[in-house]
Amino acid sequence: MSSSSRSGYATAANVDTMMERLGIDSGCRVAPRFGLAFCCALRTCRACTARAACAEWLAKGPEARFGPPKFCPNNDLLWELLCDPAIGRCTHPVL
Repeated sequence: MSSSSRSGYATAANVDTMMERLGIDSGCRVAPRFGLAFCCALRTCRACTARAACAEWLAKGPEARFGPPKFCPNNDLLWELLCDPAIGRCTHPVL
């Protein structure tokens, strides 16, 4: 395994931490309805080039988390999961 491949796997855990901080139930990844979305988010996170910005965002206190960060390539997907009442905590779109 190349070093770039290893770094992708190491930083892919960021998407799990980001989902947890946002209030998205990662346990839903085993549900057929959500499994593909979680797989896509993980794959996108592995290829992300905003690792430094992501680490900074994750290091901030929980009060700074209004929603997924705009720099994240998973932004749309995270909003979709966050606003789904089955797994997220936001039941209405935030403007």
